[in-house]
Amino acid sequence: MSTNLESALVELSKQIGDYWASTSTSGGSSTTIVDTALSAKAADWITDEAYDRITSGTYDDEERKISSLSSSTLTTLAHGGTIATAVTYEIHRLFTATEKKRALIYAARNIFPYCFSQIRDETLTLGNWLRDGDLEYNWTSTTAHTYWKASVSTMTQTTTLPYYRRSSTSMKLSTAAGYVYQSVAENPDLMNLSGKTIRFSASAWCDTASCLRLAIYDGTTTTYSSYHTGNSEWKDYQDNEELYVEVTIPEGVDTLQFRIYHAVGAGVSYVDDLRVTGPTRDKLYIGDSGLAQNKPHQVLYASDSLIYQEPWLPLRNCTVGSDGYLYAPASATDYRLRIIGIGYLDFLVSGAASEAWAATIALDKPQLDILVAQAIVYLYMQMALPNYTSGDNTRYINALSFWQLELENRKRKYAMIPPSATIHWG
Repeated sequence: MSTNLESALVELSKQIGDYWASTSTSGGSSTTIVDTALSAKAADWITDEAYDRITSGTYDDEERKISSLSSSTLTTLAHGGTIATAVTYEIHRLFTATEKKRALIYAARNIFPYCFSQIRDETLTLGNWLRDGDLEYNWTSTTAHTYWKASVSTMTQTTTLPYYRRSSTSMKLSTAAGYVYQSVAENPDLMNLSGKTIRFSASAWCDTASCLRLAIYDGTTTTYSSYHTGNSEWKDYQDNEELYVEVTIPEGVDTLQFRIYHAVGAGVSYVDDLRVTGPTRDKLYIGDSGLAQNKPHQVLYASDSLIYQEPWLPLRNCTVGSDGYLYAPASATDYRLRIIGIGYLDFLVSGAASEAWAATIALDKPQLDILVAQAIVYLYMQMALPNYTSGDNTRYINALSFWQLELENRKRKYAMIPPSATIHWG
């Protein structure tokens, strides 16, 4: 369920009677577009606010103010060059394409809570001291991560089955012998492990013997796990064969790293579901789950042996702090969590906010009609400001009143139903 920004623009234009898209039938110039379909339009069809938008060819996405229409020739301010034959274009007579885009992006977040992104996060484990141990979030590129750093080896975000084990992302290590690590520099909470006995574990896959293993480095000593057998199979919690290393961290250390070693450059390794457990940890960072104000509707839990059995159990007596942490009872540890809630909508490309026409929002009809109405209200509200002439101002105010009422009607009819709130706070 998604709609790209280009399609949302078309829908908005149609709903306010401002849609025209066609293709040039002859070569024009930098200031003219020639299209025989325009010959059916009167010259005064072009308004004082009319702009074109080129949608293909060399000057794709250029917008220019239209000065006149004569027969099949549209005259505009100069484009970057000649508008050739078979070039697609649009005419926007009430608002420019850029103004409509701006309104849609504004509307995306302002239709909350009537429309929202649905959050179902199963990446977190209670008692895990690592940040993004499931490797689902915080990739700044396909080879760089906010909390995991590479030393010589190349790490790569992987979303291809069967090379991930939990949720839909794992980390691939390849190219050169080295390691990937998380340290106190990326995760200051790890300093609290000084003097504690801990266990570092992971689901692991490797195609080469004596290649993949885990290690804990305390600034002086490096303690290693055994190697993965290199048989191109997963060793993980589901079969109680996960890679792990246990150690007691000396008191007063100021360096602590959790490392994933890839010792054979020609080999290929994958890791997922990385965990550091040991001393009680009653908080878990959920600030990157996409929840509105970091507030979940439900927090459920299950052990590794029960993750395929429904229903999961509700985790009671939780609170969420202003710091983005979920605080849970101290007795609840090493359980997988399922966090359910809602988040703000936006137009995205590869998970990041974008103004590209190909950016998509997680909406379809009829909820898309709420987004469009909210964007139209924004457009008319801007145009109804008192710096316009009296006649224009009245026209826009009347249109604004109509669309404000229409927006409320659409919210009542098409608002999304949020998940039930079963969490017990406090």
